[in-house]
Amino acid sequence: MSNNQKKDRPTPAIVVSKYNNYLVTDLETLKKSDGEKLDTQPVTGLCRCGGSKMKPYCDGTHNEKGLNEVKKKDRVPDKVRTYHGKDILIYDNRGVCSHDRSCVEMLPEVFDRDKKPWIEPDGASVTKIIETIEQCPSGALSYGFGDRRFQEWGQETPAITTSKDGPLKVTGGVLLKDDGGCQPECKEHYTLCRCGGSHNKPFCDGEHLDNDFEAD
Repeated sequence: MSNNQKKDRPTPAIVVSKYNNYLVTDLETLKKSDGEKLDTQPVTGLCRCGGSKMKPYCDGTHNEKGLNEVKKKDRVPDKVRTYHGKDILIYDNRGVCSHDRSCVEMLPEVFDRDKKPWIEPDGASVTKIIETIEQCPSGALSYGFGDRRFQEWGQETPAITTSKDGPLKVTGGVLLKDDGGCQPECKEHYTLCRCGGSHNKPFCDGEHLDNDFEAD
């Protein structure tokens, strides 16, 4: 496909209202966690209440009980903290973390929730730290050198991928159009709640781990 053809395509977007499902426009790549590709339409409705019987698609279940998907006052606040190492800076925003656990499982020498502070930027090589941070789906983790912060990993294909019993993983710069003005920590990749339980809607905060959400 030529660059001109790519430029002619409208940018995919997710339209978010606190009273409605996710309305995804102009998206070509929707897939399951195992890579199976799912069908999309010019406008595709995706479930965010957790109750649809045809996940990830919306089946209108939210109309039965109503939606009011607002942020809760007891949510973890959006706040970026910086951890200074000799050779690298690690940035962390707990407010948008989806608790994917890639960081603590891949590199416990650096990321250990049982320690304070929980991030030790001198605990491993810069290469391993970067490789681990680039597996963070929510945008909570990023890294930097000097006065430069790196948050995007060059994911060019706009896509939404379902995670097993977890959130929607959005990659490739899909626009988020939220009527409440919410914006992701990183516009290239972020995670959206689909269990209905997040305190930081529309973003996932890991609540699916505690409410027995099952999907995909």
